[in-house]
Amino acid sequence: TFDGSGSWETFRVKFEMWADYNKWTEQDKRIHLVSALTGSAAEIIPSCQDVPTYAHLLDKLQRRYGSEHRYDIYRAQLSVRRQKTNESLPALCDDLEKLAIRAYPDSTAEAREAMVTLPAFMNALTDDDLRAEIWRQKPKTLRDALSEALRAEAYADSRRVRSRDLDRER
Repeated sequence: TFDGSGSWETFRVKFEMWADYNKWTEQDKRIHLVSALTGSAAEIIPSCQDVPTYAHLLDKLQRRYGSEHRYDIYRAQLSVRRQKTNESLPALCDDLEKLAIRAYPDSTAEAREAMVTLPAFMNALTDDDLRAEIWRQKPKTLRDALSEALRAEAYADSRRVRSRDLDRER
């Protein structure tokens, strides 16, 4: 179902894949799509009675829920995104990847990672020492940077624990 609050693009792709798998006709797709709309997205249904085809219905939903007019918003969110208190590094990466896909949907995954997601990850780190350590390693991909960050974070945590243990022994 699609209620208007999630990603329209993600829902649309999943719906199209399901329709292809089930070999739905255009009329089947129109009926199933209308049936899948809930919440605020369902409010579009009364105005769809005069929409003659599945393609017209998709276009109407795309204009209302599509991201084209939101690219600049996603790009701005990506540029100011910072790691939240107690947010794990993998969660930060996941969020940045989602924002990058929304901000640059026509870019290849490789280009998006090199030009957008990896720099955004580095910029989002709030620990300056951690950021410097990762930069020294010169990661080529976001996964490389994440691995380095997790390794450096684990090392720093173990040093803190060891230091605390030594203080107790004295």
